[in-house]
Amino acid sequence: MNAATLWQRAETYAKQGQWAAALTAYDGVLEHDPNHVMAMLRASRMALSLGRYRDSREYAVRALAARPQGDEAVLNLARALRLFNEPALLMECLAHSRWQERRSAAWLTEVAMLVSTSGENELAMQLLDLAVQRDPRHAPARYFRGVVHMFFGQMEQAEGELEQCIAILPTYAQAHWVLSRLRKQTPENNHVARMKALIPRVPAGSESRVYLAYAVHNEAHDIGAYDESWQALEHACRTKRQLSPHDRTDARRMYEGLAKLCDADFVAAGQAHADEPAPYRPVFVVGMHRSGSTLLEQLLGGHPDVTDGGETYSFASQMRYFADYRSRGVLDAELVRRADKVDYAALGRRFLEHTAARAKGRAVLTEKLPSNFLHLGFIARALPHARILHMVRDPVDTCFSNLRTMFSDVNTFSYDQRKLAEWYGQYRGLMAHWHAVMPGRIMDVRYDELVADPEGVMRRVLAFCELPWDTAATTLDRPGAVATASSPQMRGGIIKDRKAAWAPYADRLGPLLEALAPWREPQASP
Repeated sequence: MNAATLWQRAETYAKQGQWAAALTAYDGVLEHDPNHVMAMLRASRMALSLGRYRDSREYAVRALAARPQGDEAVLNLARALRLFNEPALLMECLAHSRWQERRSAAWLTEVAMLVSTSGENELAMQLLDLAVQRDPRHAPARYFRGVVHMFFGQMEQAEGELEQCIAILPTYAQAHWVLSRLRKQTPENNHVARMKALIPRVPAGSESRVYLAYAVHNEAHDIGAYDESWQALEHACRTKRQLSPHDRTDARRMYEGLAKLCDADFVAAGQAHADEPAPYRPVFVVGMHRSGSTLLEQLLGGHPDVTDGGETYSFASQMRYFADYRSRGVLDAELVRRADKVDYAALGRRFLEHTAARAKGRAVLTEKLPSNFLHLGFIARALPHARILHMVRDPVDTCFSNLRTMFSDVNTFSYDQRKLAEWYGQYRGLMAHWHAVMPGRIMDVRYDELVADPEGVMRRVLAFCELPWDTAATTLDRPGAVATASSPQMRGGIIKDRKAAWAPYADRLGPLLEALAPWREPQASP
């Protein structure tokens, strides 16, 4: 059977969901033509669908070695490398892509988005500059230029790009959402009426409707229209629950599995390779999302011996690789089930090898993915010299901030008060377990203390991380991109008098407040 016939057969099997048969056919194509890039990329997708994570990655690496040039092949390869969290390989793919010659604004914009999620925001802006040269009215390019300007703290430029996007395509809901977060809105200067007029034009039950509802909530909250703000938030959460349901059973099994597997003996086994040389010391900043982890990492990143690595899935990707399984989210019950077979010494070495370049020769590299609190037992086992900073903030402030944040396809628990409180309790229980099985390995950093006394807290943090004191670790006044949900807040300095955003909605937050009561301290009340 020739390659063309095998290709058609493979495509038919893939459309029918017969992944094993499709993979066999794609492999047949590769036997005829070992450099058939699209067959490699299709085979990668089939292997991933079959649960063969490592094989899927290897097909993508083979495709990279073939140096693809076509628009579809390069874009699909870039998507695959991003999925496997391979930023260095993604940059290699782009370097050989002749992207400066590409004509499609859509192609350039999507590649810019992939590049940005790997932390290369300056390169992303170059791609976007070219995209708007190719097509000044390409709304996604204008939108994402606004986002990258926001990451760099260039709020006026961000607002200008987002308004251009909306002028081109008024129903581009994500642009309204980002615009709502750039600054505090005022009764005299806001976009609430404009957004409300657009709601009927956005499909009900869609992700776009969610973004628009969150945007209305943000701005109505700023101007004190709390009834309107709450209605928009309820609508956003209700729709998001339907689009991204939370699997409570899997979460419970995951938490129970972690506590059972990762006992003190499990963690202590990592000390056997504690003296192995390492190119840098990793510092993991963990906690609930919206607890102040970005603030802590940005302060740490001011130290001359520290490179702030941002939010990446670097450790989660290594867990997936060694478990040969792609988890749902950063971790799930099945990955925990497989975790007792992982070679943690090899995982630690591979993690350091894959991230060493990001440290830029400095002594410390931070990794600020808050949900890495789930991985702490594995981190302690694989990286015995790592430091762990746990950001702690008032439970109601933290959970309400989660409730009112659009998290795309993660944190599915955050769109329902009861499920959010349940997850918070599971998180607190797991953190207590980690403290018990690895005493002295985790430093709790309290948000209220950090904003009230940055120098005092950062002295303790630096000492814990075995870093010399430097006043540069007490200020946010430095260049660079902040590519997290807290990006706008990082540009105005440390906010010391932040009010309880949830207070105007206290009478609507009964389920959340009741469930969080055991975790609250007396001074947390408004």
